[in-house]
Amino acid sequence: MSDDYPPNPHAYIPYMRLADIYLMYAEACAAIGGPKAKSSKCDLTAADAINVLRDRVGAGHVNEKFTGNSFMDEVRRERAVELSFEGFRFNDLQRWLLLTEPKYTVKTSQEFIRVENEDFFKNNDPRNARVSEFREEIILTRKFDSMHYWFPLKREDTYIYAEFEQNPGW
Repeated sequence: MSDDYPPNPHAYIPYMRLADIYLMYAEACAAIGGPKAKSSKCDLTAADAINVLRDRVGAGHVNEKFTGNSFMDEVRRERAVELSFEGFRFNDLQRWLLLTEPKYTVKTSQEFIRVENEDFFKNNDPRNARVSEFREEIILTRKFDSMHYWFPLKREDTYIYAEFEQNPGW
């Protein structure tokens, strides 16, 4: 090894999953023309790109009822499911200008009581199990405002030039 490098060099390389690439492609195509739109460089439509991911797990294809703006909602839902716990959600909601929408700021849990006993699940499909007292409870409400669409700038950077102002709300 050369003397120019430490004995244990480390490189932090972000990973990009193929699923994320399919979802970015679907989103870009959907933005220009909906579920049937496709690139001149690729034979997949926006819906086909999502279906590739759904086929992998046996989830079935995107329903035909998703057209126009509702297809973009399906792309958003698919990103939320496929990329959950990978740190994309905040940036996605920020990018789509949905960060302040109650649908995305109110987090809930579904609470219920199982009617069936443990023996039921040994021989039956869990989808056939009965439940009672189903209710949705609010866990937390995130307090995002329009200022959260922008990040704050360092104060010392805003002092460099008089007209260089801090982002709104910060």
